[in-house]
Amino acid sequence: MTKEQIGEMVAALPQGLDSDEFIFKLVNWAVDREREACAKVCDGIMQYYKTNTTLNTEQNLIGYMAAEVCGVRIRERG
Repeated sequence: MTKEQIGEMVAALPQGLDSDEFIFKLVNWAVDREREACAKVCDGIMQYYKTNTTLNTEQNLIGYMAAEVCGVRIRERG
């Protein structure tokens, strides 16, 4: 996450939060964004296995399913 993204998140938070609420909301928002970014990596791996023609069908299926399960599990942590 870049400094700019963090700055955008801070600016979007409601005004008047006490320090504990502010930190709680900011950290949870950052964790959610990072979690989704990780899950999108899994989506990209799924796409790779879906379109890869150099591996046999079983290898593609195993890779695709592993990436799918990882993405689902990451998103479930939300």
